[in-house]
Amino acid sequence: MAVEDERRQLEAVRITLHREFEDRVAASVVDRHFAEIVARFSDAPVRTFLPVLVHRQTRQRLASTGQGQGGD
Repeated sequence: MAVEDERRQLEAVRITLHREFEDRVAASVVDRHFAEIVARFSDAPVRTFLPVLVHRQTRQRLASTGQGQGGD
């Protein structure tokens, strides 16, 4: 996957997560967890499924830690 395609897909994932959790989790919290998950994969040699993995892991983290939290 080209770097620009990966960036575009990851940005789409980030926006999707913001929309999904906007009523439960502050945007800054979504961004922080998203960035932490993306950083985990910074050295991954195979990046084809990176957007899917980042979406899944960030969503799971937000769902388990963010319910009922509206602030930072």
